[in-house]
Amino acid sequence: MTSHEEEYAKMARLAYRELTDQRPQWEQRSPAMVADFEQLNNFLEAVDEVASRTGGQAGQGEVNARDAAEHAAEVAAGRIVRGLRVLQLSVPNPALAAATGYTPSSLNPLHGEDLLAALNTIAGAAATAAPLLANEGVTADHLQALDDAIARYTPLATLNNSNVKQGAAMGDTARQVLKGLRGVLHRLDARIDNLRDDLPGLAQRYDEARRSDSTYVAQSSGPGPLEGGDGSEGGIGREAAGNAFGPEPGPGQQAPGQPGRDPQ
Repeated sequence: MTSHEEEYAKMARLAYRELTDQRPQWEQRSPAMVADFEQLNNFLEAVDEVASRTGGQAGQGEVNARDAAEHAAEVAAGRIVRGLRVLQLSVPNPALAAATGYTPSSLNPLHGEDLLAALNTIAGAAATAAPLLANEGVTADHLQALDDAIARYTPLATLNNSNVKQGAAMGDTARQVLKGLRGVLHRLDARIDNLRDDLPGLAQRYDEARRSDSTYVAQSSGPGPLEGGDGSEGGIGREAAGNAFGPEPGPGQQAPGQPGRDPQ
């Protein structure tokens, strides 16, 4: 698993613990939320299983390098696509249509030569519209970042030795598990927002757990004052939630919410 995926899983565990702590409150008001809560637990267990398998996987170093390059390229491309879409609002240009059709969700499943083709399409469109993009805040540095990301990714896109293929299979499994994890968290986001007025303390603590996800935005004007943090308002308490039946980090993994230690 990539460091980005591992950080996302840590965030999800924090959210799970907060939901475990406050389950007496939210389950009474939203019984249907139990299914999503249990599915969150299932996906976190799947993350642990994938992590244990990839720990000693042959070829995983190459796969991690490829995945890191993919993530950097997708981030760089996403900034440029946003600028291209703004240009299309005023004067639609057919030459930019292919590039503006890409979204983070459509780029993420692409790998290898398919992703490389998409990145080159976006870079080509950006090069033709560079002066106009500058007016929308897309600078030469943004364009260069994508060019650099493509150059870094190109030699990694076609890796095909057997070790890398084996490692890549586990990497693809990790991506599918993380995709499912994101989906269930998005459903829980909606359910928590629906409970925000009734359980402002739960909403605040959930927001705090989710805040490391750059895509997460609380949907209301904001949570109210913290309540129930020690179990006095219906929760079971943070200490008990920390030992709940949900997945715990395995040997050598950092516990959620705990400071990391310098490697020996």
